[in-house]
Amino acid sequence: MNTANHDDPRARILNASIELFSQKGYDATRVSEIAESAEVNKSLIYYYFKSKEEILDTLLDALMNQLTALSMDFIDNFVVPMIKDGRLDIDGDRFEFVDSAAAEYFKDHLTTHYERLVDYLLKERSVVRILMFESLRHGKKHDSSLFRFFELLDKNPSNPAYSTIRSADEDFEYSDDTVFFKFFFSLIPLVSIAAYYDEYKAKSLLSDERMKELTLRSLEMLVKGAQDRYMYVFTAMES
Repeated sequence: MNTANHDDPRARILNASIELFSQKGYDATRVSEIAESAEVNKSLIYYYFKSKEEILDTLLDALMNQLTALSMDFIDNFVVPMIKDGRLDIDGDRFEFVDSAAAEYFKDHLTTHYERLVDYLLKERSVVRILMFESLRHGKKHDSSLFRFFELLDKNPSNPAYSTIRSADEDFEYSDDTVFFKFFFSLIPLVSIAAYYDEYKAKSLLSDERMKELTLRSLEMLVKGAQDRYMYVFTAMES
């Protein structure tokens, strides 16, 4: 996470924390090590952050905020306009398109949305790695870090993705099936790929371009079944 330029001490603290947390783990990293790596006094760290925990929370907040922003960009520019112009109607979690052209338009831009998500998660894979590995440390304070992705799937007004779509079409609703699928068969695979990206690349000797291609192809295979189930196109006979 390139938080700012090298002259910004807060940015250096965050970047040093990312490097140390991802290499040594959150618990094994001392504040003094962060200070040394960031080339700042230890007291300056406590000027910007109350604790080491707040540093980690700041990193995770930035990750979640950007993922939310990417999701909202897709919703605001494609989902809501298609609802308003009558090309898309939502019944529960079923997306019903007025014709095949509308469905293809949606799928094309959904693919672009997935590409942007993959690009971001791979760029920030050090933070994703921290999030994943800390969530697997049972009994630790951040053992639920990975479940912060549920913020993207919450069925309440505090989730902008949910509330925005529901405001455009009040019939929209997340089902348990949808939440389960998106969490375990969309978000978690992407997190795993990002977390183990560097190790897999070193073992397989694949290029970054090939790694991204395989990631997108695998994601496409995972979501195709969901698209077949939750996307419906009206035919001329039904209109």
